[in-house]
Amino acid sequence: MNRIIIFFISLLLFTACDKNEDPSPAPEPTQAERTVLIYMSGENNLTQDYQYPGESFLADDLEEIIEGSYKVNSKQHLICFVDSVGTNNKPYIIEVSNGKTKEVYRYESDFYASDPTKFREVLQYTIDKYPAKEYGLVLWGHASGWIVHNDTVPSVLKTREATRGYGKDEGWDTNVSSKWMNITQMAQALETIPKLKFIFADCCNFMCVEVGYELRNCAEYLIGSPAEIPGEGAPYHLMIEKLFSTSPTFYKDICNCYYDYFLDAYTQPDYSDWNLEGYSVPLSVFRLDQMDNLADATKQLMQKFMPKYPEQLDLTNLPYYLYNDRRVIYDVKTVFKKYASESDYNKWLDVFNTAVPYQAVSQRWMSIFDTIRNDFYTFPQDTESWGTVSMFFPQTYYNSCYFDYNNRIRKLQWYNAVDWASYGW
Repeated sequence: MNRIIIFFISLLLFTACDKNEDPSPAPEPTQAERTVLIYMSGENNLTQDYQYPGESFLADDLEEIIEGSYKVNSKQHLICFVDSVGTNNKPYIIEVSNGKTKEVYRYESDFYASDPTKFREVLQYTIDKYPAKEYGLVLWGHASGWIVHNDTVPSVLKTREATRGYGKDEGWDTNVSSKWMNITQMAQALETIPKLKFIFADCCNFMCVEVGYELRNCAEYLIGSPAEIPGEGAPYHLMIEKLFSTSPTFYKDICNCYYDYFLDAYTQPDYSDWNLEGYSVPLSVFRLDQMDNLADATKQLMQKFMPKYPEQLDLTNLPYYLYNDRRVIYDVKTVFKKYASESDYNKWLDVFNTAVPYQAVSQRWMSIFDTIRNDFYTFPQDTESWGTVSMFFPQTYYNSCYFDYNNRIRKLQWYNAVDWASYGW
């Protein structure tokens, strides 16, 4: 009997030692198919509008994002960085899935969401915590395309000149002035992380060749509008699913979802006082690896007809996407179609159509400027001539503008790529 007891005790000890000396390896964490970060720069009137107390586009969009998250599966990560208004409401990062939010990080102090160093920090945190085969970025907030603003944000990323065009942060929580992000510094921040699958700009005036060229090394696709977008922005309850689409032409799904939603919404009673039937949000897509080819083709085409300073192109009755103190940033296709020979234009158009694989053309859109809305009926009425992509063309009367467009365009790489200097600008 003693021998039997001793045998079983020895067997148990052997088994226990075996487990300690040769543990089963821990399973490798599953890499997600795609992680999407929605960067919500909302310390401005998109969170709190003093003209319309109680209205918050940021809060509404967060609700839509939560609703849309039911379409996110276990192989996908949906992350939001949120900077809103309120001194007790510090910037934070949440994961959203299955109709619920989980706060994963909250900053101890407020900062400018438009600071490119902080922008990169949020991106790197997201990539490290939620590794995936590919990444998408949504830029939520205010933007003005390539337009340069005087304000600057101190940054260690100082190798490129200041050109401010995204993420207006009013600084309400710190009692300082508003700041915008530097598009060129945005590019530099993005170039230090893995190349993104896409950047979706849910903000105004982003689809200009100048911005696309600046971001050409940062992502595969840039998606957005050359024009103003409505304050409520994208319909995220429908859009979230599109942001995770694995279709080779997923960018069409994103554009069509946005475009069709507002084409229908503008016919509803909420907008009846505006008379917006037939209006929507013009949208387009850049294939960013083709931006160098587009710049080369544009440079060659400009050499065929571009006058030299002080002469300038007559842009009367051509569609433009921004009105501030002057009409500015014109639809590039309509300008070139007017001035280039048919053969030269068609050669350039082949390159353009490769670099811009999709356009959802709307010849009318919601605008805060009556000037633009009154001019809609003077623009070309055939949709084929519209490119839904803007480009800046210098004009002598811009010299007296607040934004000093003719000088500030020189800070963009596109200026040199198409050799504007050779025309005296």
